[in-house]
Amino acid sequence: MEMYLIVELLEMKTKVLEIFNVQTVEELTNALMRCVNDNDTEKMQSFEQLVNGDLSKDWLQIIYQYYLADRKEKKQDFTPKCLATFLNLLVGEADTIVDMCAGSGALTIQRWNMNQEQRFLLFEIDETVIPYLLFNLAVRNISAVVKQGDVLQSETVRQWRVVKGGKYGYVSCIEPSL
Repeated sequence: MEMYLIVELLEMKTKVLEIFNVQTVEELTNALMRCVNDNDTEKMQSFEQLVNGDLSKDWLQIIYQYYLADRKEKKQDFTPKCLATFLNLLVGEADTIVDMCAGSGALTIQRWNMNQEQRFLLFEIDETVIPYLLFNLAVRNISAVVKQGDVLQSETVRQWRVVKGGKYGYVSCIEPSL
């Protein structure tokens, strides 16, 4: 990673930790989940101000990728913006877009950049990245259902619904369907 990117990452990480009043990136995971569970629009607004209102990019992805991603065991890696944009062009028109490995939401955010009324059904197996995904959806006011579980085994552990609100989405936990 080039030096200027490391400096930008450290600055972004420091400011995000300040917004969520935590000391470490490991604590950020729980803080993001509290934020979406409590519908803490003040923190969402502070984050939006931090990125100068530019929600077209997954700003939290690089923090997660650099500090928390499990590349060895889970083979977690980020989806580059150019690939996410290209894949979304291939999808065409649909009422609901399905992403079977949603991660922090890079593909979803790029689709949302094309159509802010789009709805999503998102699957993610890793509970560590779910708070990042839910926060990304809520701060962008994206309508979605998020299912945590193994999509290949058709197993759902937990699921959430993100409903559009006035400015930010409202996240609620829903019972998994059997």
